[in-house]
Amino acid sequence: MFTVSDRSRGKVIGLRVDGKLVHADYQKFVPMLEEIIARHGGLRCFCELTNFKGITPHALWDEIKFDTKHCKDIERCAIVGDKHSHKWMTNVGQAIFRTAEMKYFDVGETEAAWQWINEGLAAADASEETEETAAG
Repeated sequence: MFTVSDRSRGKVIGLRVDGKLVHADYQKFVPMLEEIIARHGGLRCFCELTNFKGITPHALWDEIKFDTKHCKDIERCAIVGDKHSHKWMTNVGQAIFRTAEMKYFDVGETEAAWQWINEGLAAADASEETEETAAG
């Protein structure tokens, strides 16, 4: 199951992945991601794996379809976990999202992961607001 973090804003979405991912999770989750991509032209994803039990075949197919369609829309992805397999998943993701920056963080580095995923956005957001204010 996916849970969206309160720290999500703009093109940054924070997710907690808990248990086993199923098709219904992707039916709810993918439209949300596509809306962020449409609105902001890209996406940065903070993904915390807690008690992750895997993914069903149908959900894996949903993941593959999303990844294929949006492989160039992902700017950064931080994976936070506590198992060797989580680090391995980050390496696999880097192969799929070749233009994205992907980084693994141990569960004790959660705050560092949030800082990294947001790096460079505050200045860009401020300049966009300044340009909009000057234009208006």
